[in-house]
Amino acid sequence: MLFLMRQVYEFGICQLHMMICSEKTNFRFEGEGNIKNFAKASLSALIQGQIKSDYPELLAAAEPTPDPVRNAYVSADMKRELLKTLLEKAGAIALLSLGQAIDTIEYDPVWYYALRSRTPKVLFDKWNRFERYAHSTNRVRIEKQSDCSASFTRYGIEGYQPSIPENLLICGVMIALLEAIGCQSLECYMPDKNGEWHKVREKHQFTLHTDNPVSIYNLDTSRWLISWHKIMPRKIDNDNIQKEFDFELPPITLLQNQDKVKKITQHVANDISRVWKIEDVAWEMGYSIRSLQRLLTMSDLSFSKLIRLIRIQFACKMLSQKKNSLTSIAFCLGFSDSAHFSRDFKASMGMSPSAYRKSLYP
Repeated sequence: MLFLMRQVYEFGICQLHMMICSEKTNFRFEGEGNIKNFAKASLSALIQGQIKSDYPELLAAAEPTPDPVRNAYVSADMKRELLKTLLEKAGAIALLSLGQAIDTIEYDPVWYYALRSRTPKVLFDKWNRFERYAHSTNRVRIEKQSDCSASFTRYGIEGYQPSIPENLLICGVMIALLEAIGCQSLECYMPDKNGEWHKVREKHQFTLHTDNPVSIYNLDTSRWLISWHKIMPRKIDNDNIQKEFDFELPPITLLQNQDKVKKITQHVANDISRVWKIEDVAWEMGYSIRSLQRLLTMSDLSFSKLIRLIRIQFACKMLSQKKNSLTSIAFCLGFSDSAHFSRDFKASMGMSPSAYRKSLYP
């Protein structure tokens, strides 16, 4: 107990207020190890919410929109059937357009953190990491073509191949995310069976010549090329982070260094789900790598220690909520997997995450 108290004092954990678990954002993860179901519910909530708004006649009254905050389970068969019906009744553009609602549902942690990405690369890294966490049977291979373009290939694992409606949905979601984080003059292309590429999106409009669902079968919907003219990152309110988080750091002698380290801490905390590298923080905060290392060293910190300190303070608050699963906490805090989360937590707190949670509720 004394060891725990010393650790709590050092890292200032007791004073945290965790935005993603607050009443304001209502982030909740129910049960242990259920992120796969949570992922399905997150995507299905987007699908059904937009269909309910634009095509209410396609939804049976008895099928409520899933609530990812409460981790409603939605069967894959139900999702596929809904997408198939939408393609048949409303056409390909309707499916591609589903993702346009992404900016209206930031309360969902999956999309909330995706929309906080400062660059396409950060977004793509989160997407691929989430696929691995969720053990997705349908995935997207993303390859950088230039600083302002990337190619995307949908593929299945475990013998399953994604369908045309699913491909269109994910393509539309990726387009919506890229535009939402600030990609300007975005264009999207898909190839036909002869290898000729056709424009699908430009000037914030889908450009398929017809909504006839038969025409879409001439395209290879599993492959897309997306390009953009430049990136103008969306503004993320750091002042809001200042209000919600009050991280306590080890004692820093120089007052000027206190302010600098505090700003760096806020910057990292603003997108805690990102897998941060020191060169990224240095560049975004206007430091050279060496000068940032020097600043942290003078403050009795290293870059890895600072990242761990921020993550562990987040983790302790999330663990205080019984319904937050360890797997979901690990993903939301940028850990590569649950084992990495457990190792870092135990190294900092002297006990495993599950043991810490039990100590809060003896």
